[in-house]
Amino acid sequence: MSPAVEVRLIALRELRRNVRSLKGVALGVITLLGALVSALVCVSIEGGERARAAAENEVYAELRRQAAEKATGDATLAAYIASAPSSLLLFLKITVWLAPLLVALVGFDGIAGELQNRTIRFWAVRSRRSSYFAGKLLGLWALIALVMLAIHVLADGVALTRGYVTIGQLATWGLRFWLVGVIIAGAWAAIATLVSASFRAPVIALMTTFAVFFALWLCGTIGFASRTMKALENGVTGPPPWYEYLYPNAYDAMLLSPSAGKAVTAVVILLGFVVAAMVAGAALLQRRDV
Repeated sequence: MSPAVEVRLIALRELRRNVRSLKGVALGVITLLGALVSALVCVSIEGGERARAAAENEVYAELRRQAAEKATGDATLAAYIASAPSSLLLFLKITVWLAPLLVALVGFDGIAGELQNRTIRFWAVRSRRSSYFAGKLLGLWALIALVMLAIHVLADGVALTRGYVTIGQLATWGLRFWLVGVIIAGAWAAIATLVSASFRAPVIALMTTFAVFFALWLCGTIGFASRTMKALENGVTGPPPWYEYLYPNAYDAMLLSPSAGKAVTAVVILLGFVVAAMVAGAALLQRRDV
């Protein structure tokens, strides 16, 4: 078989295995709870904002734009996303922030579990180890994308029935926000799969995944705090420090930018996480005694 066929079969198998297992039931519960909580929070905030906007429409719109500019340091981006429905924008922030947790809980035993049980030997004699790793990674990524889509459909449907968004806004902003979350989740899935391939014990893989994700979160948090402090001192928000780019969630503003160049750059960098993990994971499995 060609590598592409091997990757496709392993990815589909990974997707079916997770959906049909006890983990699939847990994912279904998490999806429903996540959609319910997100919908309630977003709709509540949207309702409050609409009430304030009705009283002072122009003033509130300007305050919202200024808040976005302060957070991103990009006046063009702030003016662009200020026109997006608040419920959809907040929901994007929630899903992006929770993506690492979802990836870690779902993907920590993707390869570690099969290394522990020696079931990886079934695939090692039937496919390339590089194809096996790539299929595992893409299967996890596809699963997270489906979970995110289900949460978006349920939560956005609530906002639509309440009249806070229109079908046109869902087709533009809603679709773009989902794609932003999926692209960022791909980087997290790549890191989690690489960590899982490094250990035989799933418990150790889970703890290591959380430790790595926490370290990346610290890079992003410290970088954001550094930029905020400089903005308070100088009145101008400077570029992010280099270590902030290690945090996949830090690319959400670039992905939302109206500038095609910035958006494409963010996509290329995040796909770089995936490619780098595939190369490292394939090399790691090639040397391992499975």
